[in-house]
Amino acid sequence: MIGFKSTLLNVTLAITATIPLATAGLFSFAGSAQAAALSGEIQFSGGFTLSPFASSQITFSKDALSFTPQPITPIGIGSTTGNFSAFNSGNIGNIISFSSKVADNPFIDFGYLAIPGIISPGGDTSSITDGLNTFTLTSSSYKLNQSGLNVGIDVALFGYFTSATGEKSNGGGNLTFQVNNKSVASVNSILSSGSSISNLSFSGGTFTTSVPEPAALLGLGAVGGVMAMSRRRKSFVQ
Repeated sequence: MIGFKSTLLNVTLAITATIPLATAGLFSFAGSAQAAALSGEIQFSGGFTLSPFASSQITFSKDALSFTPQPITPIGIGSTTGNFSAFNSGNIGNIISFSSKVADNPFIDFGYLAIPGIISPGGDTSSITDGLNTFTLTSSSYKLNQSGLNVGIDVALFGYFTSATGEKSNGGGNLTFQVNNKSVASVNSILSSGSSISNLSFSGGTFTTSVPEPAALLGLGAVGGVMAMSRRRKSFVQ
């Protein structure tokens, strides 16, 4: 009877010791997976190219947004959360068609410049044109809003982020800009005629809406704990 109680006590202690270890392994694994995916928020605005000097701007038509200068339209990142803190700049592409949901993807390529959002003569722009750490646009739409004597345009962005290691996370965001001294009706009239509105400054933000779920990892951690306890019980029997 004493031997049985001793064995039972040892099994209980083994189970108790195994659970924290399995849990620690689970969270370590989950943390590693989450760290590889881009997660958090970014606020940005148009940047500048210094030679020749040009500010990043939008040309807005009924079915498209195009950005200048080309081939690189720099953006400066003002604030970040999560692991987006590694970036201070980016290169933004064009929305070729709202109706057919076609974009110049990756829509944003995040990276780092010596001065946030500013391309200086001879400056290294490889990190914002390398196709790593990107936001791919899958759909977008816009709304016109009267704000005093101006028209505010809000462009909704939907897509996903891809990290340098290939991990994907769902995301979204928006672009905002305005047309001064116009009404919504007059802006709609310009767009409907096939004309466009140029030289528009912009700002915006993107954020992740979901990252790799740890639920599947939970199952792996539980299985690992059961296996460890099973091996422990077998040693008692022997």
